[in-house]
Amino acid sequence: MAPRGSDSDSDNEEDERMKALLASWDDDNGDDSSDSDDDEEEEEAEEKPAGATKHDLGLEDNVLDHIVIAAPDFQEALKEFENMTGIKPSVVGSLRGLGTKSARVGLDNNAYIEIIAPDPKNSGPIGAALARELEEGTLVPYHYAIRSSEVAEMKDDYVPNELGWQPDHISMFGASPDGTPKKWEMLYLYGHRIGGCVPFYIDWGQCDHPSASIPEVGALKNFTVRAPAGHKVHDLLSSVKGIEVEEGEPMLEFSFGSPEGTITFSADNPVGVKFPGFEEGDSGAGGGSDDKEDYKFPGMPDLLPTSGGGGGGGGAADSDGEASAASEPEEDDDDVDVSDVEDSDED
Repeated sequence: MAPRGSDSDSDNEEDERMKALLASWDDDNGDDSSDSDDDEEEEEAEEKPAGATKHDLGLEDNVLDHIVIAAPDFQEALKEFENMTGIKPSVVGSLRGLGTKSARVGLDNNAYIEIIAPDPKNSGPIGAALARELEEGTLVPYHYAIRSSEVAEMKDDYVPNELGWQPDHISMFGASPDGTPKKWEMLYLYGHRIGGCVPFYIDWGQCDHPSASIPEVGALKNFTVRAPAGHKVHDLLSSVKGIEVEEGEPMLEFSFGSPEGTITFSADNPVGVKFPGFEEGDSGAGGGSDDKEDYKFPGMPDLLPTSGGGGGGGGAADSDGEASAASEPEEDDDDVDVSDVEDSDED
């Protein structure tokens, strides 16, 4: 299925602009590959199988796509996860405009775990939030994604009209190893007041799905979301496969098999990922800080022209605006090269 969003997704003109964006960042940031940490990661990386799209894998919609676990220190998180499970996560790279670095490890049924932490070399709002909100030495459930091909429809109707929440529809741009532009869509939900207990949605479009090219740690045994009785997340998740929903104080918990036995991660009041412009106290019950900052994407290049005159200043752009964030890829990742974040709706 073609990715949703702009009507000109497949146009040659947009492809050329995206390629120019990627090339410009490769030129501007070529020296980054010489960093010692990145060199070590590249040397240790194992050859991975070729990627496969959602269509190739026959993936269903309305199922758990991936679980986000977060830590304040990236290298420590990788070591801890490997020590716990016996499996080394596959390093993805950095979203430099957002200040995060991530790694992935597969579960069964084409789900996976994504480890995120602040990028010490590149500051940004989400990385800053992780550093601020997480205690030293922690590695905890933070958010989770549901796979869907209907993010545009949900944004326009179901989320604002049925749930009464605020949708944030984001388009991500990247490149395959041969330079072919790729695009995928995400939908974040705000205004529900229980942080990471409410999922975000992802449509991979024609992009390779990460589960096809990362090591698998084992089978997911259970994934549980706990939320107050009567909260609309109970209805939202009622038809989603692979998720158990309980009544109570906000909590995320999941267990999976590994070479070292069954591993369980649990967190009360998970904060969840919040893109700039949505720090209006929606940090989950008991999570986050009352002293909110007005974040802006740092040092974003204006390399990909907007379609409607909007600008990528900070937080959510105008409905036709775009905000760019460069991703610093690792040699062992085929999915993300350089990403442009297009925040396609605000108010």
